[in-house]
Amino acid sequence: MDRRELGRSAERAAERMLRRAGLVILARNWRGAGGELDLAALEDETLVFVEVKARRAGFPGDRPVVARAQSRRNSRAARAFRDRFGVRDLPFRYDLVTVTGDPACQGSVTWEKNYQ
Repeated sequence: MDRRELGRSAERAAERMLRRAGLVILARNWRGAGGELDLAALEDETLVFVEVKARRAGFPGDRPVVARAQSRRNSRAARAFRDRFGVRDLPFRYDLVTVTGDPACQGSVTWEKNYQ
């Protein structure tokens, strides 16, 4: 499984977990303002912008999983999403889903709310 395939599989695993938790998925891989949102969802009246990260063997514990530059791109994309769909007034948050191992074989999936 190459990196791109691993990423797509991890995004599907994250989406399944979020749906089971009651979130409504609004968009996948949405691009805008120079950034990309892996998943955009709605939990009650809160927009949730989800970054999905996957690693075959785990994540290093001593550094952030999402780089500062990527966080800025995600923030710009989230603003563009909110403007584009007229939901600027809704509360929102950034979540992180990490997938370790093979997502197709129920690898470890962890959801961290309010990541940024």
